Amino acid sequence: MTNSHDRLVGQVDPDPREDATIEGARGLAALMVLAAHYAHLFAAQSWLLRLATTGVDLFFVLSGFVFAPYLLGKPLPLLPHLVRRFFRLYPLYLAALIAYVLLHDPPAQAWEHFPVHLLMLHTLSKETAFYYNPAFWSLPPEVEFYLLLPLLATLGRKGRFAAVLGISLVVYMTLALIPGSTDFTSWRQIAGVHLPGLLPEFLLGGVAYAVSQRHLSVRLQCLLLFAGTSCLWLVACVFKAFVVDAEAGSVVPPWIGGNIGLLAALGYALVLAALSKLLAQARGPATPLLLVAGSLSYGIYLFHNLMPVLLRRIWPSLDGAWLALAALAFTLGLATLAHYGLERPLRNYGRQISRSLQPARS
Repeated sequence: MTNSHDRLVGQVDPDPREDATIEGARGLAALMVLAAHYAHLFAAQSWLLRLATTGVDLFFVLSGFVFAPYLLGKPLPLLPHLVRRFFRLYPLYLAALIAYVLLHDPPAQAWEHFPVHLLMLHTLSKETAFYYNPAFWSLPPEVEFYLLLPLLATLGRKGRFAAVLGISLVVYMTLALIPGSTDFTSWRQIAGVHLPGLLPEFLLGGVAYAVSQRHLSVRLQCLLLFAGTSCLWLVACVFKAFVVDAEAGSVVPPWIGGNIGLLAALGYALVLAALSKLLAQARGPATPLLLVAGSLSYGIYLFHNLMPVLLRRIWPSLDGAWLALAALAFTLGLATLAHYGLERPLRNYGRQISRSLQPARS
């Protein structure tokens, strides 16, 4: 990440808008999730497309990477932080939620789960979590991370980041070892899709940031890159062997579950640690495209499951790969309109409010 601690002084939170590496990675994560959800539209479904759901884990790692200065001890003003996070996440989510409700079929049941989604409590059951848009499930743990960040920042100032990471891994492994249903029918599974089971992925982003700030030799960067790509290759092998090939007749071992996500997060964190500084220093013709991809990533993530439904209403005969391509094009268009018409103005408004709430500095 190009922002040093000196550049971060005076800001309410890290602002990676000029960091093409982070923004490009956000765009990639959003397109990965889109590809995974559009995989069923193709006659020959690729298991690699289905594995692209780990783009969500990449999002978690990126959140930890961006907020790592606070995880490592930088003071975090509480109220300005919460104001900025609210305007960053909620307005566009609310707009997307209403759009999904209006397009829901049957219309008579469209508002059935709206209050729960409005409060971001929808991941307490699988039916509710996936009722409007499967991608909505990842927003509650993101909010939980934002709420916990002030405490983590306090612990980071006391040099306890390593202890927090260790405790989070112990909690994660405890949840993984407790017997129970692998569906949203047990408290263990519900905890696994909230911060108790996902905090290690955010913290791995913090580790990646800490490593990237060191003066790494080319050999060490190559070693980290090799380790990260090896992790991702192992994730692909495990997914194919125990999830894809096992669907016909055998039960997926319970230890697979969220471990795929954690291992993917580890791989992404290692790759990010190896490449972030190198790529951030490289300015080329692709930089503006990467920045745009990051700007549109949240809109892509929120609206991509809306477009196939809308296009089928307008053009019932459209199907397969053509539907996927059309949905991709319209998703990019809607994400652009949403970013410049709603998301960006409200984020700037939130920044103005948060600056006014910051304590005066000598």
